[in-house]
Amino acid sequence: PSPYRNLAPGGFFDDPQLGRSNRMVSFDIAQADGKQFSQEFRLQSDFDAPLNFSAGANLMLLLMEAQEGNWDEIDAIVRQFQAATNRLEQCAVPVVTVPHGLTLGGGCEVSLHGAARQPHAELYMGLVEVGVGLLPAGGGTKEMALRASVQAQHFASDNRPDVFPFMRKYFQNIAMGEVAKSAELARDMGYLRQSDRIVMNRFELLNAAKEEARALNATAWRPPLHNRQIMVAGRTGVATLKAAMINMLEGGFISEYDYQIGCRVAETICGGDVDAGSLVDEQWLLDLERRHFMELIAQEKTQARIEYMLKNGKPLRN
Repeated sequence: PSPYRNLAPGGFFDDPQLGRSNRMVSFDIAQADGKQFSQEFRLQSDFDAPLNFSAGANLMLLLMEAQEGNWDEIDAIVRQFQAATNRLEQCAVPVVTVPHGLTLGGGCEVSLHGAARQPHAELYMGLVEVGVGLLPAGGGTKEMALRASVQAQHFASDNRPDVFPFMRKYFQNIAMGEVAKSAELARDMGYLRQSDRIVMNRFELLNAAKEEARALNATAWRPPLHNRQIMVAGRTGVATLKAAMINMLEGGFISEYDYQIGCRVAETICGGDVDAGSLVDEQWLLDLERRHFMELIAQEKTQARIEYMLKNGKPLRN
């Protein structure tokens, strides 16, 4: 039996290939053999409210598994989500994501891995995992490190690019849980690319996304190379970010636990204990994401943050 069964407790979805299932869609994506990619997946609800792309992971499931000590199950869920976002990125044909409304946490990570994004103008997008005592572990932190690396090498005035000035902005977005309040702001924060076209009319999103996918396919689009080399800031970048966070801690702007989470985000996005300017592959960063995620979710303060968010709908600063 699959270790990923019952990942949508109390709810089912209907898939043309899988039939009626209560497993997360990521399981279907990660296990796909690449022979059929023309599937359109829609969720329908009677809830009369603005539509959202995704508000993130199933926190109730993660909390229940953590309280029961099912660490292997949580590790399997994270690995499966990383595999799913990787398959989106490495798909043989272009995958266009359509972020709209709330696109937070895991939803933001899914959107980041598309070949292109077709965003709605009304968009609330961000990697907000620190609000529940975690960090982005579905490839989100890795994608931010990749963007910083590409920008550093593109704008370098000599043969020794410095990735830290570009990475610092992305670190701040993650560590502060900042959310873009519009599609234009999401572009400024790096969640959208300059080439991603913004649509004003929500009812035109699906058609515009299909046209974008056809256009990319017609231009001989190819997926990025697997396990690309990413330039990271290394231990020097980690030390600089920790020094800045200590000042915030001493000034009373963040709590002691905020500082601990921020240190883990810094170590992940900077590539860990390596020299500044080192090249690491994507899997190296994904492993760092997963390791720090697993260590954080085992903490009582993280579980308290998750429980408080579920009960009150707002973050706990413990």
